[in-house]
Amino acid sequence: MIRAILFDLDDTLMDHTAAMHAAVEEWLPGGHHERFAEIEKKWFAAYERGEVSHQGQRVERCREFLGRPEMTEQEALAEYAKYLAAYEKHWCAVEGAREALEYVLDLGLKVGVLTNGARDMQMGKLRAGGLDLPGVELFPTVEMGHPKPHREAYLEACRRLEVEPGSTLMIGDSVANDVEGARAAGLKALHFDRAGNGDIAALSELTAMGYF
Repeated sequence: MIRAILFDLDDTLMDHTAAMHAAVEEWLPGGHHERFAEIEKKWFAAYERGEVSHQGQRVERCREFLGRPEMTEQEALAEYAKYLAAYEKHWCAVEGAREALEYVLDLGLKVGVLTNGARDMQMGKLRAGGLDLPGVELFPTVEMGHPKPHREAYLEACRRLEVEPGSTLMIGDSVANDVEGARAAGLKALHFDRAGNGDIAALSELTAMGYF
């Protein structure tokens, strides 16, 4: 039986993609959000592989997106801050996210949010989305030293929740980070396919499947 659930945050509980698209258009009008998303994916994957720091991937994303490889780190971060200011204004929860959290909390399960983002930003997202509920613990891998999909990220979250990996279910939109990585660490996992499902309010159906 499942005793705890770990949720991913971006594009699982919070609509990162919509916020990112709106922010890029505000920061640099002209429909550049698809290119920005590709660059974001490239450099965040480099961070997850340990090739750059969390701050370093922000710097490289900005340099590449703006086509200014000569930018100093300070210049890149100052420019990136303009994007972040716009990004924060568009934070909103995925439909059904709060209901899903309330549902599993009412079942008496331990609940954590395991995210590769930094604490201040990710906590801000939870508050903006009304998801900072009592009993929901935030586990930013930036401060753990091992981002998803590294095995230690999931195991550390389980240790903090005081549950065994085999009694923990990971739910998220990334097959690599939230399904394959979690299962390799001994957790159970479910893929949240936003394209197919649209929301996550249907978590109650998992009861009938014997998860809870």
